[in-house]
Amino acid sequence: MVSERVSAAVVGVGIWGQNHALVYNDYHRSQLVCVCDQDEARAKEIAARFGCDYTTDLHEIARSSDIEAVSIATPDFAHFAPAMTMIQAGKHVLIEKPLATDLDEAIALARAARTSSAKTMVDFGNRWNPTYMMIKDAVTEGRLGKPYMGYARLSDAIDVATKWFSWSARSGPHWFLLPHTMDIMRWYFAEEPTEVYAHGRKGVLAARGIDTYDSIQALVRFDQAFATFETSWIVPNSSPNVIDCYLSIYGTEGKAELDADYGGLAFATDKFTYPWAPVGKRNMYGKLDHRIYEPIKYFIDCIVDDVEPSATLFDGVVNTAMIAATIQSIEERRPIPIDVAQLRDAVS
Repeated sequence: MVSERVSAAVVGVGIWGQNHALVYNDYHRSQLVCVCDQDEARAKEIAARFGCDYTTDLHEIARSSDIEAVSIATPDFAHFAPAMTMIQAGKHVLIEKPLATDLDEAIALARAARTSSAKTMVDFGNRWNPTYMMIKDAVTEGRLGKPYMGYARLSDAIDVATKWFSWSARSGPHWFLLPHTMDIMRWYFAEEPTEVYAHGRKGVLAARGIDTYDSIQALVRFDQAFATFETSWIVPNSSPNVIDCYLSIYGTEGKAELDADYGGLAFATDKFTYPWAPVGKRNMYGKLDHRIYEPIKYFIDCIVDDVEPSATLFDGVVNTAMIAATIQSIEERRPIPIDVAQLRDAVS
């Protein structure tokens, strides 16, 4: 029996995990019970901020009968172990994108979730972005006709790779950024990917001791449509926004495009900037009203209202398969096929 106020915990309270803790502590249908992080000082600090318990042992959360839902917000490469532990413990589990950085691990998580009665979801946050949803509505309602081509660019200022994380070499723009764009285009097309052909380059970050890709371009064929994806982690810090984001989708009867760099607001002080998401901040009236918090609230709503989340772990499996194929294509210099029917069989 699910309570009307879901007791929740967060595993990994770095930059993004703190947003999960903030929402669970604030939302009227949830209660933050505990945070977990390998860095005890950080876990203790976040727990003190929100008035909850803390631990460095995720198994304490798995064993606790007082915790119903758990967010996994560990680094990209470290989702599997905590997510599997919580799924096997029967918790409702929200996993930050990507589901996993290894396809076998992604399949194993989705397979385990099928045997659980609890809710599971991947946080593909742009599905809750009002602007992206407007494009989805246009596609669904047929205003663009049948989608046949797409383009998506999502890149970050170089500071993200060099200063934000200590684990950048174990991720890259492919695992950190492509999950967003590849998921959103698959969501728009409502088709499955069939082949990936990609190119990538290393050098700038490697020279700074971060052995990962600087930039990647991938062409993905879907059932009928196709899309080009570009991503980079070496955008100059002088760029007015920490992100460099543009998306377009072409249909038989129309086109939609989104320039997400510029949201209609600019500041000129010591630097010309386009403000980015107010991460970890309330509005001036004390409310959490930014779109980055919406998928977390939605996950809690799904638990309380007994609704299956729309961003499934199988969506996460296909997403991981697309990125894994991208890396394989770069390394082998050839197109890599994707068999989604085979993936579905592997999960069932």
